[in-house]
Amino acid sequence: MNQRATEYDLNDVQFERLKELYINTIVDSMSVEDFRQFVIGTYEDDLSNYTLNKLFEEIKYTLDEEFLEEFIKQIRGKITD
Repeated sequence: MNQRATEYDLNDVQFERLKELYINTIVDSMSVEDFRQFVIGTYEDDLSNYTLNKLFEEIKYTLDEEFLEEFIKQIRGKITD
């Protein structure tokens, strides 16, 4: 357990609850745009070390192969937004 938690005499369950309350308070205080920017930043960080093949697989797994094909068409200028 984190040393800070023992200073306040929290057990493991209480420590997890404290983290949960903190996270929920931060999220609840965010505007929709702040939340959107946070999620975008998180995805950008997560994907920053992906290879092209790994990104292809991620898109196919998360969405599907049709989305991947549409994204590629859009990038190559064959369709527009």
